[in-house]
Amino acid sequence: MKDHLDHLSILITTAEEDTDEARRQLEGRGARTVHMPLERYQIIDEDPAIDEAFNNLNSFENIIYGHKRNAIFFAEHVKRRDKMEEVRQRLNLTLHADTAEYLEEQGIVAVYPQTAEKPIDLIEFMLRLQRYGTTLYPCGNHQRDEIPGLLQELDIPVNELTLYDLKGPAVDDLDNFKNKINELSPEVIVCHSRRAVNRIIAAFPNLKPEDKIVISANAGVTQKLKENEIPVTIKADGSWHSIAQKLAEYQNGELEDQ
Repeated sequence: MKDHLDHLSILITTAEEDTDEARRQLEGRGARTVHMPLERYQIIDEDPAIDEAFNNLNSFENIIYGHKRNAIFFAEHVKRRDKMEEVRQRLNLTLHADTAEYLEEQGIVAVYPQTAEKPIDLIEFMLRLQRYGTTLYPCGNHQRDEIPGLLQELDIPVNELTLYDLKGPAVDDLDNFKNKINELSPEVIVCHSRRAVNRIIAAFPNLKPEDKIVISANAGVTQKLKENEIPVTIKADGSWHSIAQKLAEYQNGELEDQ
């Protein structure tokens, strides 16, 4: 099967720290990514809850990272507070390989069970290790993750520690994006989340998605696009690999109607 994306110009609007996997999957197949981050995340500097958690790290048996971004901001707090040794003494569990790799680059040995494709798989792995103690879950304030709820259902104490805020692009950046979008004229738009749909519509009112190849990352995004009467060309299953694969199939005429 033809596996090349024929130098397609693809708009992605993920935050800066989320682009590595996207670019690896898309550019690895010959696409050209146009990255205009409409999301950025900012560390929370002062919060009594954060102070308390880091002053009592020894009370946690496990630390779970459900997303690489959670690990990035947690590691920043660890460095600022000189708490690396205490963190290393916890069981650090990750749901994704790139998160584990990032943590190990920061000096934190992390366990990534390759069989854990879903949050429940990671929890089951933790239970097999008989780790029933209080768990720390670093996160942001912009969405509710599944892992803390699963822990609560199992009566495992969990502290959802909010370490960062979701922000929009800086005004100067947004003005620059608007000026460039007509010049670059991307052929493909990747909508990676429901939130991204709103931001793309607001940031680029003249983009004309009906004339583009619109990729929906998952079923929730597809519904959001339909609510905004934006035709969906390709429906992926939530991963960047599936986005790149389905786009290659579409280019090759092998993708069934979505």
